[in-house]
Amino acid sequence: MRAYDSIKAERGFHLESPEFLERSRQILSKNLTVEICMSGSSMRPAIEDGDLVTIEPIADGRINQGDIVLYQSRFDTAVIHRVIRIERSSSDRLVVTRGDAATQNDLAVPLNKILGRVKNVERAGESIKMIRPQSKFSQWLLALLKRLKFRA
Repeated sequence: MRAYDSIKAERGFHLESPEFLERSRQILSKNLTVEICMSGSSMRPAIEDGDLVTIEPIADGRINQGDIVLYQSRFDTAVIHRVIRIERSSSDRLVVTRGDAATQNDLAVPLNKILGRVKNVERAGESIKMIRPQSKFSQWLLALLKRLKFRA
């Protein structure tokens, strides 16, 4: 079953609507995927306006830095952004996210507000390879190795 069939944008469902948030929560809790046609530019270049995004449930509860996740914001809207870091504050684990095109991090949200992880991005009928951005140190090290003519 394609969950997208029941969450089409022309029916008024979009990330900011409480209906999308609730419907996504129900579908993902049944271990099904959600597909949504994205609008906006906050995740450029990884996700472009018009891309079809498939979100999978997080069965093992493991979130990693670099994952792109669907979560419930503190304003009760759905957001799809990249995990920047995971913090431990007292007994809670908090997840800090940011849109790839943004300059500032989002407000941290509790781990239990993460609904799913982006599994696939389809652009113009082709699947886009999901890659995690490299740290500045990794970029520097790869550049150094290339200059030394090593293959990374």
